[in-house]
Amino acid sequence: MDSSFYKQVKTQRGFTYAYYFSPPAAAKPVIFCAHGFPSSSYIWRKQVAFFKPLGYGLVVPDLLGYGGTDKPTDPKLYIPSGLAQDVVDILDAEGIAKVIAIGTDWGSSMVARLVNYHPGRVSACAFLGVGYGPPGSAYKDTIMHPELIAQVTGYDNFAYVRFFAEPDAAEIIEKNIDSFINIIYPEVPEIWKESMCVDGGTRAWIESNKRTGLPKYMTPELVEHERAALKTGLAAPLCWYKVIFEDAKTADDATLPLEAHNVMQPLLSVPFTRDCIVLPIFADTNHKKYAKGVFTRRELAADHWALESHPAEISAILEEWIKGLDV
Repeated sequence: MDSSFYKQVKTQRGFTYAYYFSPPAAAKPVIFCAHGFPSSSYIWRKQVAFFKPLGYGLVVPDLLGYGGTDKPTDPKLYIPSGLAQDVVDILDAEGIAKVIAIGTDWGSSMVARLVNYHPGRVSACAFLGVGYGPPGSAYKDTIMHPELIAQVTGYDNFAYVRFFAEPDAAEIIEKNIDSFINIIYPEVPEIWKESMCVDGGTRAWIESNKRTGLPKYMTPELVEHERAALKTGLAAPLCWYKVIFEDAKTADDATLPLEAHNVMQPLLSVPFTRDCIVLPIFADTNHKKYAKGVFTRRELAADHWALESHPAEISAILEEWIKGLDV
């Protein structure tokens, strides 16, 4: 994305955030986009190229630990309420009252907590791939007790999280970056079932520096971009996983009343049907329980990285939905 559109702001918590900002044309809403692991604001470049000429405002930050934003390595600094307040500080710096919030991967969690802690700042929300999830221990429980998720899926979907939370995970990945890129962006999505969804499988793959083919959307330019970004270090990005197991997060989640777990805003869900880790049933189950406003569902036959493999389809789905909103 055009670097001249990037700005910086220091949040109330003292962190400097880098973010892409393009102001809206008259009467157009502002779209907030949140990336996940191991990405940055860069993953939204094709949506930015699509929506900017249409006059939509755009706020696309490098979230804490990524890109041009500060990279603290204490997991307790990644508690959800703090991350949500950081986003609000960015919006306040630009004088933005409300946004249409869109997330993917960990960015979906970011959007969810923005809705929970600051519902007045979100006019509508969209969850791409990863659906809305409420605060609490449900995710942690499925990670630590894989038999729970196996009853639904038949395998250990979140085995890789246990490795990412290990003290030596960053060091192992940084020594074998190309192998890590191969397992994160597999040519065949089902490879995840044999590696990331097997206890110890992610560690074994990366430590052995295993390689496989890459999907077509992983162009040489994109691979080089990912390689350069990963070489800045993984200790901070992995804190998004490590905080799951922190008492500070448990206490943070407990500050929200149960009624704040519901989503009253219009909600768009776009599950990716070839994602072998985040299955559509996960989002569908949560949305049935917590989506209390106007609900829209559009699925896409793509793996976890649909923003790279199906950018035009993603943008078309989002545009159609946004045009139908009363915001």
